[in-house]
Amino acid sequence: MIGGIFIAAFLCMAAIIVMWLTASSAQASMPWPVIMAIPLIGFPIGMVLVFTLLAITWTRRARANRTAR
Repeated sequence: MIGGIFIAAFLCMAAIIVMWLTASSAQASMPWPVIMAIPLIGFPIGMVLVFTLLAITWTRRARANRTAR
């Protein structure tokens, strides 16, 4: 899930770069505002999910180390 969000955001960033290089006047047409908004939402959500995954992993390892002693 985390990888999918980051990949979608990176693909949208690549599409934005290609759009700016080829047809910069197309920014106002319909799919481009949505495509431009996806990285603005996707990257922060992806980072929150990464930090959540790290916290869950650290908590599980700490509990496993406590019970192993």
